Amino acid sequence: MKVASGNDQGAREALMRAGLDLFGRHGFDASSIRQIAQAAGVNSAGIAYHFGGKDGLRQACAAAIVATMKEQVFGAAATVPPLEGLSPEAAAELLVAVVSRVTAFAARAPESETIARFVVREMMEPTSAFETLYEGLVGPVHGRLCTLWAVATGLEAEAQATKLAVFAMVGQVLYFRLARPAVMRRMGWSDIGEAESEAIASVIRANVRASIAAMSEGQS
Repeated sequence: MKVASGNDQGAREALMRAGLDLFGRHGFDASSIRQIAQAAGVNSAGIAYHFGGKDGLRQACAAAIVATMKEQVFGAAATVPPLEGLSPEAAAELLVAVVSRVTAFAARAPESETIARFVVREMMEPTSAFETLYEGLVGPVHGRLCTLWAVATGLEAEAQATKLAVFAMVGQVLYFRLARPAVMRRMGWSDIGEAESEAIASVIRANVRASIAAMSEGQS
């Protein structure tokens, strides 16, 4: 088996960056192998060499998103802590901590726009890459957040209300990434920096706590 050289690894990463950007902007079919290679500064044959073809590159892009979101954004929230002895208050704090981390990434990380474009296109027009995103990230992380929500509220983790509440929580964060130009214009912001990101996160955290409180009261 051939061991990838430093140049090989650099070419692979450049192709993935280019693929992620072009697939998100123009779609899979409208992004040619030649365009991707040119954007990456790599020979067109590199796509077949590193990924087996354009679809393999798309799958690699999806897998890279899963890894990035798990490692840099969700962190410990990607795994459920031991539930034994975990109080509702502690579970709620873990949930709002996720809100803070995801909001900071969505609002400020340079790569968040490229990732959002790719993911939204897969959500709107699912391909095999959607399965990679769902099985590797959306399904598992949503399920774990539902488990925390259940501890925080007293609901069942697989209850419809729990799953919808967690989707609503995540949706609030995503809006500020997807509607960034509208948010900045309406708020009179020239950019979304640390202060603006924290202002957004503060509002969403308050909404999450209020939702948890209301659903908890419904169980008492």
